[in-house]
Amino acid sequence: MKPVLLPFAVSTLLLTGCGTNDQAAPATPSPTIRPTSYYGETASAVAARIPGCGDVKPGDVAQGGPNLASWASCTLSGRRVDVYSWSTPAAEDSVVNLLNANKQELYYAQGTGWTAFVDADATLALQFTNQGGELLKYTFAHQGETPAPKDLPGEKVTAGTIADGLGGVTMHEEVVG
Repeated sequence: MKPVLLPFAVSTLLLTGCGTNDQAAPATPSPTIRPTSYYGETASAVAARIPGCGDVKPGDVAQGGPNLASWASCTLSGRRVDVYSWSTPAAEDSVVNLLNANKQELYYAQGTGWTAFVDADATLALQFTNQGGELLKYTFAHQGETPAPKDLPGEKVTAGTIADGLGGVTMHEEVVG
């Protein structure tokens, strides 16, 4: 008597035909997770989260402008970055008024509770920290000097890097008039 292999052969063929699909399901892209910030967060904590920004140093807020929480500096691609943190949305919004009064074209990055400036001169820091006496001394000490030309394309790229890394936006302050 011959063994009957038909049921085994048929079941093997059926199982082979019903195997798993070799095509993988398309992967869903993961969203880029960016750090969140908040009003009142320390500027040094914000600066430390900027990708590639090293040598973070906290600054002295002195008398501090309206609702200035803190400020810090760091170095990103050879450029000094000053990061200011704000206690309230109104304080953060007041930055634009000061920049308009200064009449200087610049690019900067801004996010919830913070503003970051690239290669800013000392005037801006003295204004934000409300040091009128020091600002006057600085102005007299540099009276008649021609400032070095600004590298606006470099500011724009660096501000964009900061904004992208922290989930903020790049801002452009133009001189009008």
